[in-house]
Amino acid sequence: MPLLILLAAFLALGQEVEFQAPWLTVYDAAGRPRWEVTLARLARTEEGWEGEEVEVRLYWEGERKFLLFAPRIQADKLGRNWTLSGGITGKAAGLEFSCESATWEGSLRLTGLSAQGEELSLVAEGAAWSGGNTVSLLGVRAQTKGWEVELGEADYDLEEGVLSGRSARIVGHGFELLAERACILVREGGLELEGASVLPHP
Repeated sequence: MPLLILLAAFLALGQEVEFQAPWLTVYDAAGRPRWEVTLARLARTEEGWEGEEVEVRLYWEGERKFLLFAPRIQADKLGRNWTLSGGITGKAAGLEFSCESATWEGSLRLTGLSAQGEELSLVAEGAAWSGGNTVSLLGVRAQTKGWEVELGEADYDLEEGVLSGRSARIVGHGFELLAERACILVREGGLELEGASVLPHP
């Protein structure tokens, strides 16, 4: 019964949705998957619905960008907004990550993010993704190719592997650098700096 109620709510909203327990797929205007949720258990609540043992796949133009796993999910009655909780882990563009919370309200927002890849590790206070290849980061500390990077705000390109932002502090290879803008080419190990100054560093 809860599955039928949820499906009816989606159809009333006018979204194109395919729902086959325990599977939910939401499509974009072009008929491509926008996000999918797989659940081991699903239950209706007064506020909406909740599920357990969750896998979420987020797409952009038919290409999967994020894969998330969580013990629990809570969503509103129409399923437009949801929150993952518990020990959240995931994958994106060669990075494996964990975070304290993950929410979807038309875009993905992560808090307490920690990500690790072959060429990059970083922690960030928060991250946001609404489509495409760019993830916006807040309060970033990253390590790559012998460089330690601090950025108040930054963007990470999932496809190109480029971390860029303003008001950067970079330490490594015997240097300490301050830059108005920094672009870290993660895969090549290079730096592109604007308004940079070099400080003595032991």
